[in-house]
Amino acid sequence: MTNVTLTPPGDAERLRAPAGSYTVHLSGEQTGGALAIVEYTFPPGAVGAAPHVHRAHAEHFHILEGEIDFEVSGSTTTVGAGGTVSVPIGTAHGFRNASTAWARCLFLLTPAGYEDYFRDIHRALEAGETLTPDHLAALRSRYATDSL
Repeated sequence: MTNVTLTPPGDAERLRAPAGSYTVHLSGEQTGGALAIVEYTFPPGAVGAAPHVHRAHAEHFHILEGEIDFEVSGSTTTVGAGGTVSVPIGTAHGFRNASTAWARCLFLLTPAGYEDYFRDIHRALEAGETLTPDHLAALRSRYATDSL
């Protein structure tokens, strides 16, 4: 990265999600591939991600609002607003909003690149495709990620 990147409020990239929405605040294109920051807002009862393993990037979560249940290596923990979860490369994890209120969190992806998965989801939804677990697994596999 050779230039300072500034994304003013309201200028972030907004994407549809199977439940809720993604907002790409900072992408790999802006950081030389070092980091991406994606905000995810999702409704009560929604699965954010079924269990999976990233083989090429770590994923860090910072909870902004609500509570999110994280399953990491077979153990489930509820994390509320202000909490952070860091998932190293190769660690099985998934998460859901098991509460009765909307949840919002930031994904910090290191290195960047997985934000393109969220763009793929958006394009599929815009094209009217049904996002089955098999379809999501196929999309994830493009980004060195295995569904469990």
